Amino acid sequence: MRLFRSLGRYRRLAATCFLACACFIGLAVWGWGVSLKDVATYALIAFALLGMLIALAAFTGWLLHLLTRRR
Repeated sequence: MRLFRSLGRYRRLAATCFLACACFIGLAVWGWGVSLKDVATYALIAFALLGMLIALAAFTGWLLHLLTRRR
């Protein structure tokens, strides 16, 4: 039960970081004239790179699992 109480602090931190990121992107669009098309393109590239990183980590974990299972 004690674990669940401490998780609330991290949830608030994540919400604060998300809000700060959204404000920064809004400032880029509104204040600096970055187009929404550019923002969407950068977001798509970031998600693609994140997906590739997750896939690489999963492959590395699977490979390590195979190597340790043989011994």
